[in-house]
Amino acid sequence: MNNFLGKKGESLSHLTMQTTNPQIAATIIAIDVPLLKSAPMKNFVGDGLKAPRITWHFAGASPTGNTASMVIDAWYNDAWLQANPTHTVAKIKRAFEAMKALAQQAKGMDVYVDRCMFSDTICTASTPQAATMIALGHPCYGYTLHAGSYFWHFNRTADADMALWEDKLIHEKLPSEDLSYIKTALLNWRQLLADIKTPTHTAVQHGRRTAYVGRDDDAKAQSQIEKLLYRK
Repeated sequence: MNNFLGKKGESLSHLTMQTTNPQIAATIIAIDVPLLKSAPMKNFVGDGLKAPRITWHFAGASPTGNTASMVIDAWYNDAWLQANPTHTVAKIKRAFEAMKALAQQAKGMDVYVDRCMFSDTICTASTPQAATMIALGHPCYGYTLHAGSYFWHFNRTADADMALWEDKLIHEKLPSEDLSYIKTALLNWRQLLADIKTPTHTAVQHGRRTAYVGRDDDAKAQSQIEKLLYRK
């Protein structure tokens, strides 16, 4: 992914940052910023909290120099997002917004798109896949209902990106493409949400590799996780 400041990852290895926002955490993981080895996740309960609160901790930078703090700053900077609509982080955030809108419509809450009136389209029942297409600039032509499921329709020009999204080797074939980053962020977000509710470990994806990160794992365990996720 293109970097913000042109700095190299090794020159920023001392920087740390944390977030309780699972969308931001999933995005940071997706763009290759390392989790903090000694404490990747912390679980907080009590003090009036209705549910456990998880904080994800990051350290250093991605190989291209992006840090967690850069992503967080950009995420909440509407002016920057409007001025840089083609940046990967801007696309990932649009994908999250689209996925939320599609999910709400599927639940009968809001209307995001009308019923599709076109016949020659390509469609998907996958909300993350549809949200990725929208973030990449493919307008959603509407929805149809089949057996109680929503199908989201797109112009045939989205055929190639649809096929790439469904390719399980996309991270190997096109590791630096926005589609790969967006897909990883959306799917990791779902796993992080599940982790908040139940398990003591979460599965996070980095390219074609998956690691199970435990809350409050010791340094030795985290060293093994880092070798799995970030080995050359």
